[in-house]
Amino acid sequence: MEKEQQILNFIKLNPYISQQELADEVGLSRPAVANYIKRLIASGDIKGRAYILNDHSGVTCIGGANVDRKSHALQDVRMESSNPVITDESLGGVARNVAENLVRLDLKPTLATFVGQDKEGAWLTESAYKIGIDTSEVTTLPQSRTGTYTALIDRNGELVVSMADMEIYNKVSEQLIEQKWQQYARSDVIFLDTNISESAIHAVIRRSKSNQKPLFLDPVSSIKAKKLPGDLSGVHTIIPNKEEAEELSGITINSANDLGKACHELLRRGVKQVVVTLGEEGIYYCSNDEEGKVGAIRTEVADVTGAGDAFTAGIIYGFINGQSLQQACRFGLACATLTLQSNQSCSEDLSTGKIITLLKELS
Repeated sequence: MEKEQQILNFIKLNPYISQQELADEVGLSRPAVANYIKRLIASGDIKGRAYILNDHSGVTCIGGANVDRKSHALQDVRMESSNPVITDESLGGVARNVAENLVRLDLKPTLATFVGQDKEGAWLTESAYKIGIDTSEVTTLPQSRTGTYTALIDRNGELVVSMADMEIYNKVSEQLIEQKWQQYARSDVIFLDTNISESAIHAVIRRSKSNQKPLFLDPVSSIKAKKLPGDLSGVHTIIPNKEEAEELSGITINSANDLGKACHELLRRGVKQVVVTLGEEGIYYCSNDEEGKVGAIRTEVADVTGAGDAFTAGIIYGFINGQSLQQACRFGLACATLTLQSNQSCSEDLSTGKIITLLKELS
């Protein structure tokens, strides 16, 4: 076993190392090394040519990771005027938040985001690693600044206005995605938000289709939803809000019937599952096999920020664990509920146990 572990360690350092080089390193004959490698392949520790290590993560989350600055109003917000607030600083970004929530749901996410060579980028990377997110695919772009998101929250916990400095994501090119795709594709599921450039988004969708990787996509905003291609057949599940669904489908949504039409238009464009988030009204889900509405769970709202990301993580959890679309939506709504109760974008109380308990109480 000692020699076997030594061989595995050398392969981790250099997946393209030859059997003769391995033999020289560990003091064995080449045929003996070949036998060890056969056993490692049989056990699933390595696979394929170049000794690709079978240490994939459950979900690769591609997209935004930002420093969030939230200002909470101390009185009714007055536009075009100075407002007294209390400001706190935390870490956010759609892909980062989804990854953190997946960790809390006992899954194995890899964060594939893009940061500057600055203190914000170091903070994002180090904190993600400390909570259990695989940060091996975080890319530093030295000539760019790490993204920031600044929000004004009213006394009811509702978002008044937000400002996003996301210029770094325009530097994420199709070529960069292609260079990193082999690493991304080692996961079972891909999650993508639309913060990165249009060409990079198209590359992820195209590659997910060709590799038959389930791709879960958050359009982020109606403006960013315009980056998506007409052909969405590389997308397994898309999770827009009402405004984004209108933008993507070209259908104005004024009723449940309109919701159904918008969802079926997205199915026609190739998506396998559509889940439209409707805030206090819950969600509307649609696939070729299931369609319906699930009401929101009533709760005290501390802050709405991050609730959608928790919902998305719950949907992905449901898919990975073989739940129906309706079951996954209920699980996601429970995740969102716990997050709404927290002042944090990602609730530290989130866990599979607490979600299951909450769902049992509601059934």
